[in-house]
Order: sequence, then C-alpha cells, then structure tokens
Amino acid sequence: MAHQAIYRKWRPMVFEDIVGQGHITQTLKNQILNDKIGHAYLFCGTRGTGKTTCAKVLSRAVNCLNPHDGSPCNECEVCKGILDGSILDVKEIDAASNNGVDNIREIRDDVRYVSTNAKYTVYIIDEVHMLSTGAFNALLKTLEEPPEHVIFILATTEAHKVPQTILSRCQRFDFKRIKPSDIILRMKEIAHGDKLNISEDAYELLGRLADGSMRDGLSILERVVSACGNSITAENITATLGISTAESIFQITDAIEKGDVNKIISVIDNIMSDGKDLRVFIDSLIKNFRDMLICKITEDSSAMLDYNAEDMVKLKALSDKMSFEKISHATSVLSDAQADTKWMKSPRIVYELALIKLARPEYDDSPSAVMDRLASLENKVKNGAVTDTSSLSERISNLEEKVKNGVTVQPTETVKKKEVTEKKKTSVRLYNPIPKEELTSDNPIVKVAKNWDNISRTMCNSAGYLKAALMNRNITIDSDGIILLFNPKEKGAYNIAAAYKDKMQVIFKRASGTDFAVKVAYENDIQEELIDFWNLPGGNGEVNEPIQVSDDPLDNLVANFGEIVENVDESEFTEYDSSKDNFSQSSLDDNNSEDDDNAPEEFLEGKELSPEDDNN
Repeated sequence: MAHQAIYRKWRPMVFEDIVGQGHITQTLKNQILNDKIGHAYLFCGTRGTGKTTCAKVLSRAVNCLNPHDGSPCNECEVCKGILDGSILDVKEIDAASNNGVDNIREIRDDVRYVSTNAKYTVYIIDEVHMLSTGAFNALLKTLEEPPEHVIFILATTEAHKVPQTILSRCQRFDFKRIKPSDIILRMKEIAHGDKLNISEDAYELLGRLADGSMRDGLSILERVVSACGNSITAENITATLGISTAESIFQITDAIEKGDVNKIISVIDNIMSDGKDLRVFIDSLIKNFRDMLICKITEDSSAMLDYNAEDMVKLKALSDKMSFEKISHATSVLSDAQADTKWMKSPRIVYELALIKLARPEYDDSPSAVMDRLASLENKVKNGAVTDTSSLSERISNLEEKVKNGVTVQPTETVKKKEVTEKKKTSVRLYNPIPKEELTSDNPIVKVAKNWDNISRTMCNSAGYLKAALMNRNITIDSDGIILLFNPKEKGAYNIAAAYKDKMQVIFKRASGTDFAVKVAYENDIQEELIDFWNLPGGNGEVNEPIQVSDDPLDNLVANFGEIVENVDESEFTEYDSSKDNFSQSSLDDNNSEDDDNAPEEFLEGKELSPEDDNN
C-alpha cells in the first residue's frame, strides 16, 4: 500500500475527533439530531483548523443511514460509498482552480437533478473567496433558494473577501486556532497508534511550532519521523528543522541584559555554524521579548504562555531583571532590523549590530534608546545601586528635557559634547550646501537639474526597473549633485532607489555626461534646504525672469517668446470640418514660403530682432 501522510491517515472521521472546535461540532450534531439542517454553511478560519474535515464529516452525517449521536457511522452503505468515491452525491470543488462563471453555471444546472444514492447532494466549495465576481453573482440565486435535496458547504481562510450577499445566505461558523494543549493531546493519540516514542519536551515544542494548526503540527511530526525514526526528542526537532533551542534564546536575552557583547557574537556564531536560519532565530527572539512583556504586566502569565515549568521560571527571572522600556525597545529594534534585511544579502551584519546596540545602549542615540537609558538610571537610584545621586539627578533631568524637546542624545562615551541645534541630524549628514556665490543659473549642477526630465527619461530607457524611482520625481541640488525627493509614504520607490543607487549613479553619468552624485532623501528630512533652481541669478548677478504660465498654449508662446513668435490666422493653413472629424490641407501659396538661404541675416546669426523688425 502506498505511503499516506500522517495528517491524511489520521483525518477525523467523526465530529468527536475534530480537535478544538467543540462549539461548532456540537451545533452541527444538534441540527442533525433535530432534523434542522441548513441549506448553506460557511466555514471560516485559518489553515489547518479543520474546516474541510468538518465539511466532509457533515456531508456523511446528513446522509448516514445509522448516525450515532449526530456523527456518521462510517459503516453503512452510503458512508462507505462516500468515503471510497463510488457515490457521487458529495462533490468537492476547489474554487482556486474552478473560479469562473462557467464552473458555477454547471453547478446551477446540476442541482436540478435528484440525488442518486444519498438523501442529500452536498457541494463542498473550498477556498470560496477565490471565485470571481461573476461567479459569485451566478451562485447567488441558487444559494438563496436551492432545491430541498441540495446542501452547500463553503470553506474559506479569508471571509472578508466573500461578498455580503453570499454571507447573508449562509450559516457562518468561525473555526478557532487550536490550543497547543489540544494539539499535544491529539499527537499523543497518534503517537500511540503509530508506536512513536516522543519525549515530553518534544511534544511541547511541536505544540508551539504548530502555531494553532493541527495539520501543520502533524506535517512537522512526519518530517521529524522521516529524519530521526520513531524515537523523537526536542533536540531532534531543532536539528531537523534548523531552528534554535530555547536555551540559545535565553542566552542571548541574558547577554543583552548584562551587556555581554562577546556572548552575543559567540551565540550567533554557533547558530550560523549549525546551519540554522538566523531570520527564524530573530523571530523567536522577538516572540521571547513579547512573552517577557506579558510576564512583566500580568499577574498570572503562566496561563497565557505555553512554556514548561523550567522555561517559565527562566522567562520570569529575565523579565524581572529588565525594565519595561528596555524590553519594548528591544522588540522595536529587532523588528526594524528584520525590515532592513529585506534588501541585504547578508542579514547577519544587521542583526549583530542591532543586538550590540541593545546590549550597549550608549552606542544608540535614538529616542527609544534614550528612554531605556533613562529608565535604567532611575532603577539604579531606586534600588540604591548609586549612593551619590547629585550628579545622577542632574543627568536624569537633562535626559528628560532632551527627550521632551525631541532632541536625540549623542553617546556619552564615544562622542564629545556638542551644541544641539533644532535642525534634524539627517539633514546635516545628507545635505552639503552650495556656497551662495556659486548658486547661479550657469552653475553646472543647476544646468543638469534643469535638464532632469530628459536625463531621467534616458535613464529609465536604460533600466526600466528604475521608473518608479525616477519618473516625475521632484529633485533638489547640493554641492555634490542631484537629490531625489520622496514622500514618506513612498517607501517602495525610496527602497528601490536606495538599493540600486550605485547602478543609478553609473547610468546617470552616462546619460548626463557628468560625474555628479545622485542621492536619495525624504522630503521632510531636508525641507529647509530645498533650492528653487529655476529662478536663480545669472552669472552677472541678474535674476532670470520666471516663465509665465497660462491656460492657452498660444498665450504662453506669445508671453514668453514674443520677439520671435508671430500670431497668424490658423485658417490660412488648415480647415477643420467637425462633422467629418478630419483635417483637409488648404492650398498654400508656395511663394509665401521662404528657403532657409533667404532667411533674414539677423536671425541666422542668432541676433535678437527689434520690435521694428518684428512689425515689418
């Protein structure tokens, strides 16, 4: 017999075997016992919570010849026929691949026919949210008033994508995430049936890794069984899945609390050398800090967290040592590091730097780090760790004042004291101003900026993936070159520009013929430094006249280039017939057109025509 996956082999056959959904199974059993079966059901919930399984059990229960307390017997002719597929009155449809109007029309036509062997024809439509709008509309009438012998069971993981018109026609049941304790209980039954020897700590780890999904937990179990055989420990699971142990999580957390950078680097080295995924480790570390917060703010955290007694003691001890501000700051820093690694080939550098900043907050000048240091100082005074509090009180007052004013604090051990200005530090680091005497219209950088539209178009033709970052982009200038300006909401375009800055520099050099730099910045970071390079004084100190803009294109030409533009009657050239919607070329007097050789000498030499010449 071919191998069958554990989650399929042990799929529940009756309502009593469905784990963690007693509020739903009891309701369905009562409906069957009281003969009050609905015509349409909607099962909602995350993956692996039993939606499809419950639908299959229900399809047999409503047709079973000898039901036991509302559950199918699985022994009668109808139950066996549904299980082996010989009875076709239960039809399972995958809406992800059958999501068109024609597929639903087939169902609408089929429901007219009476069931052949069973009492009810049951349609199980899985992932129903994948149906198209037209398919939903085609299903509406049939779902509202189906024939008496038809039952619809819809299942979805995204109920918010199902139209309200469908929801209102169904009895909705929301499947909960399964508790780790319930998952462990079911796994013990399966382990007993399959003669597996699993340690207690392995059960607890499997229950946490399942993350509320029975199917995911059984899939992990099967993977470990394939790798390690019938005897399984927690070490086998961590080695097979490449995840970090709880001990390494506690070691890193303790090292952060003690400021032990050497320990942090050592643990990271061990994780990398064991071939484990560093991103998964950081995920686990963030969850650990979250659990520490729960221990910090709740009285009975044991009931809310899934830890064994030994690990729970360690978690509470760590949470008692660290302040609420430090734990919150650690969660924020690690989450930001995760976002930063999306564009990094080597996430290890980012993660190590984040962990070092957490261990040594004096290296971090962010406001949250300042708050962490402030809380640490207050705790030292409160616990009597510092006897001379005169200077310490002054430091705390200074920190509070600076945080209140929104000013970041420089590291106390590595940087000399500086005067803090109201300008943002980002602006000072990014922007290099052009000397006032060089800020003229004939400055090479200004000329390049005025030609930015053409340059950016050429760059986009060379690298299409830069369009989001370059096209219709506002810019400013500094002494280094061009600065691309991004709205804070344009994080995607900003990340593209930042990630491909070196490539963009090469293309810009080729397109503009200059060696100027191309930098990126958010508009609000350098708002005070923006330059209106269109209206700068010329090399002789005269201010260029701004270009006048009008709604009429002809007025624009006359207003801005009146010396060389002549207003003529358009009818001399074209006649437009609106009824025919086309142009017809009128006869032109060839004698009126002049060859370039006969053009006025002043025009060919680039001289400006006088008003008298223009009138002539």
